[in-house]
Amino acid sequence: MDFAVYQLRSFWEVARTGSLTKSAKNLGYSQSSITAHVRSLESRVGVPLFYRLPHGVRLTAAGETFQSYVGKIFNVMDEMSTALKNNGEATGRVVVGATALLMEYEMEGLVRECRYRYPHVQVSLKVMTSKDVEKAVASGGVDIGLTLACGQGEAPAGVLRQALFPVPFVPVGAPGMQSGPAPRTVERVLVVDPDCASQEVLLRHLASVQESVPSLMETGSTRSALGLAGAGLGVAMVPEAAVDGAAGPAGPVVLEDLPRASVHVQALWSGDGWLSPAVSAFLDLARRARGSHVRPPHGERGAADAADGAADAADAGADEGGQGVSGAAAPVMV
Repeated sequence: MDFAVYQLRSFWEVARTGSLTKSAKNLGYSQSSITAHVRSLESRVGVPLFYRLPHGVRLTAAGETFQSYVGKIFNVMDEMSTALKNNGEATGRVVVGATALLMEYEMEGLVRECRYRYPHVQVSLKVMTSKDVEKAVASGGVDIGLTLACGQGEAPAGVLRQALFPVPFVPVGAPGMQSGPAPRTVERVLVVDPDCASQEVLLRHLASVQESVPSLMETGSTRSALGLAGAGLGVAMVPEAAVDGAAGPAGPVVLEDLPRASVHVQALWSGDGWLSPAVSAFLDLARRARGSHVRPPHGERGAADAADGAADAADAGADEGGQGVSGAAAPVMV
């Protein structure tokens, strides 16, 4: 279907005001021109877009659907205009939903890197559970979702996903547990996000080696989980990078007789439409991330940038050869 921008603007104004006369005055057209614009659109889509009432007009169900897509078209046009004014540099806002675990140990680095590389991109963060992240991506509540996953799993229809980088998890408990009698019985497991894939390995192991099922206690944050584990109130599965910062005489220790886990940070985004420059920029940055456990010190920025430059060159060559985006594995549509 071919639509002229002036026709879409006429439709938008009529939908906003509910009046052909007011719309004509606001846009500087004659009423007959506005009427012609609307009729031309209705002829192209094949259905009425407005109910004609004695005093004005009202959108039909088809008109409401059409209005939502016209809004998206105008948003894309505005973003294109802004990007061109900034010489093609990525600009705009991206809303990222992530689990508490990722907010504590991965998001700070990503946001800082985004600010460094894309100063005109505004990142807004939302803390969610793993299940809520998936729902928010599917509904459009967030532009990008970041969760932890052990495998492909299932995601809502119309959502694209891609594994980014691994995060090693280790089981921790009070110092006295390491030297206690074996096998021990774990009575309580401390969890930050009960839906997080990192918890599955520990819970499956405990179910196979002890008769009693441990209770679960949600801690709200990794810091709380570490403190409670160090105090002997349970066992927690936490990112290995978090244990280094909690080391000390009264801090938790890694329990070597319990299994470790390696899970991947997973990015999710909508596969139903066009991605804005801001969303594309942040997603590309997330694809290149290496994770907090291997992130170079700040003083090594130059080396990291050189490595990224080499990666850019390799990606460009791959794109020319039809090998995909950023040299990463192709996303899976679910």
